[in-house]
Parts: sequence; structure tokens; C-alpha cells
Amino acid sequence: MTYGIALGSGGARGAAHIALIDELKEREAKIEVVTGSSVGALVGAFYALNPDVDLFQIFKDLTVKKKKALDSQFRTLNNRITNFPKMVAGKSFLKNDFVYDIYKQLYGRKRFSDCKIQLGIVSYDLESGEEVEITEGYIIDSVMASSSVPGVFPPLRLGGMNLLDGGILTPIPVNLAKQLGADYVIASDLNGELKNDFKFNDGLDYLISMDDYKNDLMVNYEVNKAEEVYTFPIEYSWEDFSNFIEIYQDAKNFLKHKRNKVRE
Repeated sequence: MTYGIALGSGGARGAAHIALIDELKEREAKIEVVTGSSVGALVGAFYALNPDVDLFQIFKDLTVKKKKALDSQFRTLNNRITNFPKMVAGKSFLKNDFVYDIYKQLYGRKRFSDCKIQLGIVSYDLESGEEVEITEGYIIDSVMASSSVPGVFPPLRLGGMNLLDGGILTPIPVNLAKQLGADYVIASDLNGELKNDFKFNDGLDYLISMDDYKNDLMVNYEVNKAEEVYTFPIEYSWEDFSNFIEIYQDAKNFLKHKRNKVRE
């Protein structure tokens, strides 16, 4: 049996992916395939390169170190968003340089061939309107492409294509994990159970949350192919990187509760 894990999109909520990976390590599940979309690509790529490191510590330190820069960028973004037409017109409010510096610390010039676990990343081709599955080349380029949120970051030119966030078409790349040889796929869904009393803090929050609900149909299509699904009830927005530790701990508690229920 070949085990794979498919990590979905969801911004700062990706801390829950790390909690799930830690859980699978405790279960001594041997993961041989990792696929990711957007933040799932960010976490999944680092895990595939370094399956034995403490992911929580790495990403916690990075989040703390970059907290001021993250807060500043998202403040700038929120100040620039005045109405919905600006978003659909395709204007990008932040530059890729902001995240490139962060990704460079994580991946350097590592390639897919350097991974200890087979890795697949999904992105979206703006011109063809089709999903793009990436399994070779420089990891930093693929993660950049997969996490380029439309309207927030400009498309990344790669392989003759203008690539955007993989979550546009494939929020949770279960099918890609199957294609890469996984017989048993564990899906990590960050957007499936948003709380009913979720509060919108600003215009960006509202637009992204609408997109979350739109993703429901696509998520269901993918997770129905998975053998095991974890749908995390996360109350934080995709941009709440300052709450990384809280998101991780909530996810750990959620997994512990599910584990206890199984034992009952």
C-alpha cells in the first residue's frame, strides 16, 4: 500500500497541515507521495524535502521572524482594496518579491529531484484556464506559482505560461496524488467547515471568504476520491499568520478529539 497526503489551499490555516503531518508521524504512517495546492504546496514541498525535521518549529520561527513584514503587506493590501471590480479586473496589489524572499529561505535552489518524498504541485494557467501539474524543476518556482493568489499577487511566468494559485481549480490535489502512485490518499481540507459566526474584518476577508464557499463544490469533487479526509473547523482568516500557533494547536486538539472518538 502506497500512502499519499494531499494538502489543500487556505493561507495561514496551513498550520493545520503541519498538525496533521505531526499526527501521521506519531502514527508511523509511511508517506510516499505528497501533493499540495497554494499553502499546501508551501508546506508539502518543505516536508517532501525534509520529512524528519520539526515542521512546526521551522514555520513558527519563520512566521515570528516575518511577522512585521506580513502584517505590513496585508495592511497595505486591505488599504488598497476599495471595491470588487478592481479585483476582477485582474490588478495585483502586492509584488512577488515579498514572498520570494521567504520561499528562498525554505527551498533555496532545491529541485523536485532533491525530495525524499515524491512531490506534486498544482497551479492554474491563466491563458488556457486549465490546471497545471508540476512534478519537476525548481521547487521555489512551483510553490510561487501555486500560491499566487489572483488579484493579490501577479501571475508567475513559468514554462511559457502565466500561472496563478492552484486553489482556483484544485483546492485539494487528491487526483494528482493518485496519479503519482498513491493507493491510499489522506486529504487535508482547510476550508470545508468555516464556522457560521465567522466575522469579516475587512474587504479582503469578505472576498476571500466568498471564494472559500465557491470552492466547496471543487473540494467535494476531490475529497470524494480520498480514502481518509480531515476537514478542519478553523475560525481564523487565511491572512491570520499572527495566529499560526493558535491554528496549529486548535488543529492538534481537533485531531486528538477525532482519535478519541474512534477509540470509544
